[in-house]
Amino acid sequence: SKSSEEVKQQNSELSEQVHSLVSKNSALKLDIEDLHKKLEMAELMIQQFSNQGGSLDANQQLQMVLEEKASLETQVAQLSESLQQLQVERDRYVEKLKEEQSVWQQRVQQLSEQIHAMAEEKEKHMAQIRELEANVTEL
Repeated sequence: SKSSEEVKQQNSELSEQVHSLVSKNSALKLDIEDLHKKLEMAELMIQQFSNQGGSLDANQQLQMVLEEKASLETQVAQLSESLQQLQVERDRYVEKLKEEQSVWQQRVQQLSEQIHAMAEEKEKHMAQIRELEANVTEL
């Protein structure tokens, strides 16, 4: 019983960790989508500036947009890597939870079988006691 409570506590903690990782995963996905949109906007601006004449202002803006694009691409790559790491970690926790669940199901099955066997043994002993009491009464 004590061991079962400890395992339930561990399972609860691992479940919380999995839920936390899933939340982080979702947040990172949203960040990645946002960065992809910004990247698309930067690419559109680059196309617009490229189509315009070669004025000094446009060239400076083009350079700034190119730098922003490179920065956004770096951020997207970093967030994608973080997302992959979180997914791997989440999968590890899920696997660990499945393994622990399997172990505890086996343990519960064993305990159930022991309880059943003890109940049968108790019944046998009770029958013997009744029989001995009958013998004592007879004597």
